[in-house]
Amino acid sequence: MRQGDATLTRRVRSEFIRRELDSSQLEVKVIHGVAYLGGELKATRSRKIPDPKKEMEIIENIIYGISGIRGIDNRIKWAGL
Repeated sequence: MRQGDATLTRRVRSEFIRRELDSSQLEVKVIHGVAYLGGELKATRSRKIPDPKKEMEIIENIIYGISGIRGIDNRIKWAGL
């Protein structure tokens, strides 16, 4: 993994935390500017997610807004759905 990819990986992961999602089972890796997302996401007690599909669209738009991200391979599953 290139140094820039390591920084981008941290930035992408931080967006899930910023949106108050339980990302403890989330896998994030950026390789050559492509964000690979996998694992499982959960709502937290403090934040309910009425529409997980819409929430994922918002997150993807935020990730695409990160300088250096060229693409997203999203294989995230929502817990409990």
